[in-house]
Amino acid sequence: MTGMVVGFDLGKYAVQISYLRDGMEAPQMAEQVIGSQVFNIPMVLCKRHKVNQWFYGREAIRQHERGEGTLVDGLLRKAVDGEREVIDGEEIEGIALLTLFIKRSLSVLGGSHVSGSITDIMFTCETLDTDVVNVMSRVSEGLQLRNCNVYFQSYAESIYHYVIHQDREIWREAVMCSYYDGNDVTDYTFSCNPKTTPIVAFVDKSMPYRMPMPQIVTEDARAAAYERLDRQYSDHMKDELADTYLSAIYLLGDGFKEEWYSKSVGILARNRRVFVGNDLFSRGACYSLQDKYTPSETARTHVFLGVDKLRSNIGMDVLRRGKGSYLALLDAGINWYDVKCEYELFLPEDGKLHLVIIPLDGGEHTGRDIELMDMPDRDPDTLRVLLKMSMSDVNTVNIHIEDLGFGELFEPSGKEWDFVIEV
Repeated sequence: MTGMVVGFDLGKYAVQISYLRDGMEAPQMAEQVIGSQVFNIPMVLCKRHKVNQWFYGREAIRQHERGEGTLVDGLLRKAVDGEREVIDGEEIEGIALLTLFIKRSLSVLGGSHVSGSITDIMFTCETLDTDVVNVMSRVSEGLQLRNCNVYFQSYAESIYHYVIHQDREIWREAVMCSYYDGNDVTDYTFSCNPKTTPIVAFVDKSMPYRMPMPQIVTEDARAAAYERLDRQYSDHMKDELADTYLSAIYLLGDGFKEEWYSKSVGILARNRRVFVGNDLFSRGACYSLQDKYTPSETARTHVFLGVDKLRSNIGMDVLRRGKGSYLALLDAGINWYDVKCEYELFLPEDGKLHLVIIPLDGGEHTGRDIELMDMPDRDPDTLRVLLKMSMSDVNTVNIHIEDLGFGELFEPSGKEWDFVIEV
């Protein structure tokens, strides 16, 4: 790994940025103001009235409170929903606003005494569906970062990479990450199946549990409100922990910023370790990038299968020098939105491609034949094609095939075929 890799946590209301360079033992957090120990950057912009001057984060909030500009929040949601914002009579796309915010936020790295260019960025957020992936792909183009690879992953995958980089004693059993954003609690449970090779790791995500942070009007009401919140959370966790063996629990999110959970900790800490923090997702994103370049021993022996992952190896039966062989096309464990591959090959005499699907969970191997109709009328030994594969969701593989012709003897016929298979 050369240069600097960046983990960028896209939360609902704020972002966090971590970075990692050669020689650093662990990712470090970037501060908007050096020495402040404040790592959250509110996901808001503010445009000064009648002037093309933009502010982001806490400064945007201050400008708005002084009445000097128009505040724009909900940037990720507006970009995904295709909304436009009218500011000073100008209509601005939500994607453009999100791009501007991320570009400004990345400027905090210049104040972290970190030299060297950014070579890779991993954006991580709670959920990655087709709409979010498409939006973040457009945002990445708008950032215009030269020689920088951009990736995306869910919170679940960031948890996986963070946990496997901790001391083995912490995850000798399952690990729970309880994420509270001040409105909802979402619990993620990391576990492994040591009976498989490689060892398969999972992160199960619970349904959100509604638990709004109380609005504290007076100091006298604070103790009573926090006591009710503590009781509600402890009751929730009793249900979550029933018949579950955990070696550690992480309390994550701004909802745990105020220490209202003394009763709950007494329950959580029984025969397990409890950690409180707010930087796991961005650090996990950094570790994920590190493992792409210099995978740890644990990363080499484990594979994460999340809801965004292809869960089967996909290959093809081919002939090599007259002998039957297997050509690996797609490997299980890759994010569906990262699947982009191309292969040049010669078609069999029957004009069929024989795919083999091998589930990683030990299920039965299945075969799929793809037959190309209306083939060019020429010798089978000259039927050279380009095979392209991508995925439109975690269960759907798109296959595009083009006739390439055969050197100077046969020009490409222009024929193309498209297929969709479910895995």
